[in-house]
Amino acid sequence: MPTDLTALDGPAICARLPHHGDVCQLERVVSADETHLVGETWAHRRRDNPLRLDGQLGVFAGVEMAGQAMALHLALQSNGEAAAGQGMITRANGLTPHVDRLDDLPGPLRIAVTCEAQAGEMARYGFTLAHEGAVILAGGLSVWLTDGV
Repeated sequence: MPTDLTALDGPAICARLPHHGDVCQLERVVSADETHLVGETWAHRRRDNPLRLDGQLGVFAGVEMAGQAMALHLALQSNGEAAAGQGMITRANGLTPHVDRLDDLPGPLRIAVTCEAQAGEMARYGFTLAHEGAVILAGGLSVWLTDGV
């Protein structure tokens, strides 16, 4: 894992993800270690965010944000400089929303992911999406790493 996480801004993050351009939702890494990653984003405020539907960004767009944080964590774990391999979210469970929309929240969103288990091509993470210290979406995601780790 890179020791200088301050170098992980939007372009450096997107370079490590299979998501590029406007689809990349993460803008900053706050902290990361062997089991956790915390990132921040203002992407929910972008009018051109491709996750918007009918001009609004629903709370479940946060699942994609968490999935990208998971992919980044896995990439940093594997060797820090390489891009994440391709993966597919195979299960989302325990999703608990506390708001309806993300686009009307004024401040940055904080995405925290925790690796609960990883075996071969499978990984399971818990996540929270928070705004101004309040959790607005929480749940668990399982991913199948189609390119390996």
